[in-house]
Amino acid sequence: MGIQIRTNEAKESSIPGVFACGDVARVPHSVSLAVGDGAWAGAQLHRSLVWPES
Repeated sequence: MGIQIRTNEAKESSIPGVFACGDVARVPHSVSLAVGDGAWAGAQLHRSLVWPES
């Protein structure tokens, strides 16, 4: 299955500001799940830039 990156519920990796989604962050590999993950990761990335946690 390849290397998987562990993420939290916001798709953020253990490195602050680095997000992962799609095939690298979830099993099973599926186009529809990857698209959904990408949309969610993008929204969470935007949130982290607009409202950064102190």
